[in-house]
Amino acid sequence: MAYIKSYRGQNYLLPPKITDLFPKGHVSYLIEQITDSLDYADFDNKYAGAGHPAYHPRIPLKLLLIGSVDKINSSRRLAKNSQENAVYIYLSEKTSPDFRTISDFRKDNKDLLKQVFLQLNKFAYEEGLIDLSHISVDGTSIKANASSNNNLDEKTLDKLSKYIEEQIQEGIEVDEEEDKLYGNRGIHQLPENLDDKEKRRPIVRKMIEEINKAMKEGSKENIQEIKEELNEIKQNLEEKNQKRYSPTDPDSRFMLNKKGGKELGYNAQISVDKNGIILNNNVVQEADDRNQLLPNINDVKEIFGNLKDTKVLADGGYEKAKAIQELDKRGYDVYVPGKKTKKSEFKYDEGKDEYVSPGGEILKRKGKYFNKNRGEYITTYKGIVDGKERFIHAIPEEKTLNRIKEKLKTESGKKTYGIRKQTVERSFANIKHHRGLRSFSLRGINKVRTEFNLTCAGSNLVRINNMIHKPPS
Repeated sequence: MAYIKSYRGQNYLLPPKITDLFPKGHVSYLIEQITDSLDYADFDNKYAGAGHPAYHPRIPLKLLLIGSVDKINSSRRLAKNSQENAVYIYLSEKTSPDFRTISDFRKDNKDLLKQVFLQLNKFAYEEGLIDLSHISVDGTSIKANASSNNNLDEKTLDKLSKYIEEQIQEGIEVDEEEDKLYGNRGIHQLPENLDDKEKRRPIVRKMIEEINKAMKEGSKENIQEIKEELNEIKQNLEEKNQKRYSPTDPDSRFMLNKKGGKELGYNAQISVDKNGIILNNNVVQEADDRNQLLPNINDVKEIFGNLKDTKVLADGGYEKAKAIQELDKRGYDVYVPGKKTKKSEFKYDEGKDEYVSPGGEILKRKGKYFNKNRGEYITTYKGIVDGKERFIHAIPEEKTLNRIKEKLKTESGKKTYGIRKQTVERSFANIKHHRGLRSFSLRGINKVRTEFNLTCAGSNLVRINNMIHKPPS
């Protein structure tokens, strides 16, 4: 067997051009093109005048973008690559910025990172790569950078507050009352009114330790600070209608994961065109998708303009009657399957304005009544089904929802709705598998939005670059 000849230790006759070391259609050229087209006037004003020169913002920006393509989120790894990897050396313009520079740039420039996503989509739109005939909307829960066990709920907060009050009432002078207060209990021991699950939480153990320490030292200021902290957390829970509070990432919320369990996370939203290009992205704190359909389409409309006659596809989790009715009024062709209920088994005859049961029984319209909770009139239908009196209460948007339901039963409707699997569902699979975003690294809603936006930009860079350099069929 012969080995391929290698040239270890041999120098180049002429110094090579760095771009000769990677392919002509490499994604780095697209990154260069997009970042060069951005407006950096605000940075020019910021760094004008005397002082130590700064890196041009396009340099850390290019490193963050190539990192999102290569599934590299660590600023230390990006800094290391800018010294060792030919592509990163090229994009960093041979400057090798420090990891802290890259990290701070990502943290402090969410608007610029949003701008680069929009500029990339503008380029794709002008090149005819975006197809707005179909827009698929979807969301997924992504784990927060916080432990699901390290949290406080209202019940535990009440027990901790009660514990403080009991300790204070037992004696003000701690030195004189130490035996009475603590007996054989050490400073790390927990109060008896906490259950085993609460005792296992690190945050609970830490707070009890602080309370016991403050009581033992007789520090009224520290005790008051702890009380105020507990009251502030409790008030936060009430204001935001939360059941639990995470001190690690207070903006995160408990959401169902793919395994059926609950964990702290965020709801990541995207809209995708027919070619699989992400049109917009956002991260919200609501666990379900009911209120996200209209905001997603509004974002896409704001970026690309009029979308009349566009087919809007989303799963049943997005079914919100008023939002679907609004989109229908605007001229969108909506495909959102309703959730299966007993009422959904009945077929609505719009011409006769009546419902037909699976067995063929007719439910006639009887009248309307005003629902105070919904703030609107509800239409009532009445008939005999299986020998029993049956009522159906229809909301004003029912006709639109029924029309969509019937449309989805047709072959063309099923084919159109199937595009979701080929576009938006594939995009999320790409984000989680190829881009590596199964959990967020940053904390706080604004930083998480920046991280997700950067990931979506990386996904689009690969998709658009592949479309540009696709060999002719």
